[in-house]
Amino acid sequence: MLSWLFDGRVKRRPLMNRLIQTYQQRWPLHEWLTEGIEEERLGWLIAQVLQKGYYSRQFPVQITRPFARKRGLTDGRLFREMQRFLDVTDHSRLIMLSDQFHWSLLIKIDEETLCFFDSNGRTTMPRKAFSLRTGVTRRQLFPDAIYFIEREF
Repeated sequence: MLSWLFDGRVKRRPLMNRLIQTYQQRWPLHEWLTEGIEEERLGWLIAQVLQKGYYSRQFPVQITRPFARKRGLTDGRLFREMQRFLDVTDHSRLIMLSDQFHWSLLIKIDEETLCFFDSNGRTTMPRKAFSLRTGVTRRQLFPDAIYFIEREF
């Protein structure tokens, strides 16, 4: 995420070490490695590592969860708001989201396609493959697990 926003200037190994050390202060590391990380723990980790101290001074980002605890959210509204947020051309924004399988970084969205900067090699997927509703599509999105991330200039 920070590598995308800051043109590769963030050293990944020190950042990962800091994330691991911080996580271990509160929870057993094997839970993260075997079960993944849920949005509440990820939110806490982001607040502790990225929004305080060294990383917040050197690589400032604004991180929000605009859909957290929103009722009556539709797929159409969700995708429109995500598309509007990403409609910039300077690589200053991305969206981190989770489906039931893993976390992904979304860098562009249009009427048909979601484009990813992702760790598992996936670069695009059809928009119709995602839904907020259970069982409607293969991939379910969770409003509490959608983070809007913007680089501060």
